[in-house]
Amino acid sequence: MIKRIQQLLVLTLIAATLTGCGSGRTAETRMIKQVTDGVEAQSNEIRLRNILIVKNENSEGILVGTLVNWSDTSDAITGITIGGMAATQSAPRYELLKNKPIIFAGESANADAFTPLTQIAGERVPIIFTFEKASPVTLDALIVENLEWYRDLPRYQPTVVVAP
Repeated sequence: MIKRIQQLLVLTLIAATLTGCGSGRTAETRMIKQVTDGVEAQSNEIRLRNILIVKNENSEGILVGTLVNWSDTSDAITGITIGGMAATQSAPRYELLKNKPIIFAGESANADAFTPLTQIAGERVPIIFTFEKASPVTLDALIVENLEWYRDLPRYQPTVVVAP
């Protein structure tokens, strides 16, 4: 019986070693920090996801990323600074309602922010998001070239309503 228990323990140890499983806080799957080029952050209940800058052929830095408010209380993005310069935005502020994402750039974009950019792809640039209620967030975002999936990055085109 003791020999059988020893065999079972050895097999369990071998299985854990071969699969790379760890336990608790040192498990390999717990150590994954960033799975995209973009960075992530949080301020109160506002989640910032996949934030990065795409540098286009006109040396503009186009903000890419998504912000989602998980709180029942609405908030608003009141300013965005990229590399120390205020970004040009498609709206003076973006309302952050519960579970209604603000998406910068891409096919489902509902917001746009960009600024002239002197840094090159591969460098990092600070981005500061300021909010009406939540604390400001500073991110160190990667600059990528507009190659591959960023090549024809559609930007948000707000609808302009002309008064009669």
